Formats: sequence, structure tokens, C-alpha cells
Amino acid sequence: MINVKVLLAAARISARDGRRLVAVYDELQRLLEYDVDSAERLLRSAVQEHAGIACFFLGSRKHLIQRIFLDASRPLYRSAGHWKPFIRKHFERARKRIEDAAVENLCQLTEGHPFCTQHLAHALWERTPAGTDAAKENLQWATEMLLSREAYAYATMWETLTRNLQRFLRGLASEPIGVAPFSADFVQQYRLRAPSSAQRAADSLQQKDITHRENGSFTITDRFFKLWIQRL
Repeated sequence: MINVKVLLAAARISARDGRRLVAVYDELQRLLEYDVDSAERLLRSAVQEHAGIACFFLGSRKHLIQRIFLDASRPLYRSAGHWKPFIRKHFERARKRIEDAAVENLCQLTEGHPFCTQHLAHALWERTPAGTDAAKENLQWATEMLLSREAYAYATMWETLTRNLQRFLRGLASEPIGVAPFSADFVQQYRLRAPSSAQRAADSLQQKDITHRENGSFTITDRFFKLWIQRL
């Protein structure tokens, strides 16, 4: 079980010595191994005590990490990022400006995925000179630049997938969030032969951590991969 004293140690050291610290929580998906959510509640309480401490949450199973932070029924729901003030603050420190609408557009592209959001925001920050605004054209350029960087890796991964998995992913990338991938319309439109084929594709992609399931719907975990698929 989680040791509360260990969780609070960073906050106590920071308060005692007046230092800013970084707390790293690795393999966070292990929290889901407990039968109850008390461990997540303890962690949330400890993080709230972490004034002046940057917290990094790491894990090797992407869809499980997403479940911890994006499932509204769990204690750590949406506790890992408030993008508007975070992004705006870092732009302003470098005498760069970004409107809330630009942050909204950025988050729509990444669907709020933590890594993808920070990655794209940094690329946009690099593209925006000091004393200027982060223009829509800059966001488009930053997006295309990141996709170009990852194109070879995405193409290699795509080629390892069966035709059935590719068709399922094309459907997820093309349709609105919340689409029913086992419906007759989805199966027919993306040539998946039968709902059972779609179910097998969904299970296989989730095991590969390429997709994750949330509230009954499926999402492509890497939002840049989703954008890359849309451009095929």
C-alpha cells in the first residue's frame, strides 16, 4: 500500500529548505491493481500539497494512464493539466502572445492528450518570435512539422498492421469521437465484413496500446498518429 509519509516527503523538503523540486511518479498504472481507489485518493491529496513542486506522471501502458486521468469517476480525473493558463504563462515569459482561441484550436487537434498537447505547444512556441502573436498559420506549420518528423515511424507502424486493423483505424480517425465502431453502418463503410471483425480489431489495437477505450468509445492514443491517418 502507498506510504503517506513518502508521498508528502517532497512537499516537506520543499517547505523546509525553500527549494523547488520535481516529483516523478513512475509506472502509475499500477494504481489500478488495487481493488479500491483509496491509493488514487491519497495521491491526489498529496499532489494538492505539492506547492512549488512539478509532478510528472509516467507509465508504460498508455490506455491505463488515460483511464486514470480522463475517467470522470476516478479521483485523479483531470488533475494532470490546465492547459490555458499553463500554455499562456510560458508564452508570456518569452514575450510571446497566444489567445485563448488559439489554445482551444491546439487542444482540439490533440484532444487534450497531455504529451501531444505539450509537444505541439512547444513547436508553436518555437515558431512564434518574441513580441508577436501565435498566428493560426504558425499552428498549422507546427502541426505539419511534427507530423513530418514522425512520418517514417508512423508509416513503419502502419505497414505492420493487418488490413482489418488499418480499416478500423481509418474509421476511428475519420469519424467524430464517440462513433459506434461495431454498428452496421461503420462496419459497412470501412469494409470490416462483420461486427465480430470490428471487435477483434478493437481488441488487438487496444492490446498494442494504439487505441484505448473510454466510456464505451474508442480513441487513437497518439493524436498525431490520428492526424497522420487522416492525411492518408
